[in-house]
Amino acid sequence: MLRFEHPEYLWFLLLIPALGAGYFFLNLWQRKLLRRFVGEVLIPQLSPEASLAMRIIKQTLVALAAACLVLAVANPQVGTRLEEVKREGIDLFVALDVSLSMKSEDIRPSRMEKAKRDVSELLRKLSGDRVGLVVFAGEAFVQFPLTADYAAADLFLSAIDVDAVPVPGTMIGSAIEVALKSFSKDLPTQKAIVVVSDGENTEGNVMGAVEDAKKAGVRIYTVGMGTPEGGPIPVLNQNGARIDYKRDQAGSIVLSKLDESMLQQIAATTGGSYHRATSGGNEIDDIFKELASIEKVEFGTKQITGYETRYQYPLAFALFLLILEVLLSEKRTRIALWFKKLLPAAATAILLSIVSVHSTAQTVRSQIGAGNRAYEKSKFTDAEVEYKKALEKDAKSKEALFNLGNSYYKQKRFDEAMREYENSAMSMKSPEDRAATYYNAGNSLYQSQKFQEAVDAYKRSLRLNPNDEDTRYNLQMARAKLAQQQQQQKQQNKDQKQDQKKDQQQNQQQNQQQNQQQNKQQEQQQKQEQTKQDQTRQQMQKKNQMPKQEADRILEAMRNNEKEVQKNLRKREAVHVKVEKDW
Repeated sequence: MLRFEHPEYLWFLLLIPALGAGYFFLNLWQRKLLRRFVGEVLIPQLSPEASLAMRIIKQTLVALAAACLVLAVANPQVGTRLEEVKREGIDLFVALDVSLSMKSEDIRPSRMEKAKRDVSELLRKLSGDRVGLVVFAGEAFVQFPLTADYAAADLFLSAIDVDAVPVPGTMIGSAIEVALKSFSKDLPTQKAIVVVSDGENTEGNVMGAVEDAKKAGVRIYTVGMGTPEGGPIPVLNQNGARIDYKRDQAGSIVLSKLDESMLQQIAATTGGSYHRATSGGNEIDDIFKELASIEKVEFGTKQITGYETRYQYPLAFALFLLILEVLLSEKRTRIALWFKKLLPAAATAILLSIVSVHSTAQTVRSQIGAGNRAYEKSKFTDAEVEYKKALEKDAKSKEALFNLGNSYYKQKRFDEAMREYENSAMSMKSPEDRAATYYNAGNSLYQSQKFQEAVDAYKRSLRLNPNDEDTRYNLQMARAKLAQQQQQQKQQNKDQKQDQKKDQQQNQQQNQQQNQQQNKQQEQQQKQEQTKQDQTRQQMQKKNQMPKQEADRILEAMRNNEKEVQKNLRKREAVHVKVEKDW
């Protein structure tokens, strides 16, 4: 893809035809002046070496040189390279209550519709942040994970209703736990949760989940849907017409009320804020302002097309044309005649070579462009194939090497990405391009948890581009991870030493116990032998046997005892917990 950095200068190309017209009228005027002093017949005799054709060639060279200078000033740029840039924002999960109580109409048109409108409005206001949605009732699950595609998120949101979760009840704590588990652990972004509910929690340990969020540094903002006075929960038929209201086990109509105290406590514990929704209120604007005040973190990446300047080529061609114009003479000489004959063939040869080189370069560039388009569509495998095709035609293409490394990076093939970054770094000439290569190499090493190598790569990038704040930030993150890794290694070594000591102590204790047991066994054997000898003497002296009736009585007692034990075991049954509220 070709563009000009200063396209406004291209308007000067309109002066080239004017320059050609000026040369044309200048030649006519000079010839007219010459005819005033000398006749038409005498002109060839007085200046036999004069050549109008050579004068026109020299003027043409000047016009072409002027056009090339205009192109050089406009600075042509070729875009074939992808660079990593930062995404600035936070990670946000919206926990939406879809329990049956959200059908209450104490807020018009209903709590559920009002909640969906507020969340949709929030999606339209976000920019640069990643957002996910958790729906919950008697259990919670992720409706869609963190994404920056707000249009797709809004599409998923519009399809949500109270039947999205089949298990009845309201478990706010479960929704918070699911959101906490769904945040990306490998990105140091600020995180927040927006809970949209009527606050009627029927199950689960809410404050336990809230304490976990507080420890993780996640703020929770709550939006109360409903009124303290409450309202009945309509029961609708298949056509959407109300046929009754929700009733409890006693047959009374259930009145669902907003529990503001629970939502306020959740928000206050984590440093967030509570907002009560109204039918025509703009409470979501207040939450958005608070979310916007959270410090944005730059770490996520996206791809943009980078451009390389090519002004050198038209400038060099302009200088060549000007030098050629100076060397040529307007006189009709042998050299001039030879040049005049050779000019068409030379121009044809130059044109063919330019077309050949351009076609080869265009093929490589077109394949890189096809890879870039596949990359932008997240088809990283297809992009890899296109970049490899480009490298088959130009193995030293720094753009193809760099982009191939990026495609490997997106496929989490970090070792292969490192290899391509190293190859492209050797072919990069400008410090900025080499710095970008080392920056991406540092990202690959960071993802591979090779924090020491990542620190070294970020340092090399900063030596080439000291003003890159993104690299400086990533260097701090890598150093922090490296310190944490070293601390964990030290702790592991310490634990291993302690385990070895414990094993030694246990072995010593086991040896002592074995020795003691052996001694005891020897003593017992001696006693048993003595006892046997005594029993032998007694048997020899008196032979007595247990009566048969007494033996039967003992066996019968043992059987009765076993039956009693089995009877007690069968009486034990599992306890079933019944949830009284299913709304």
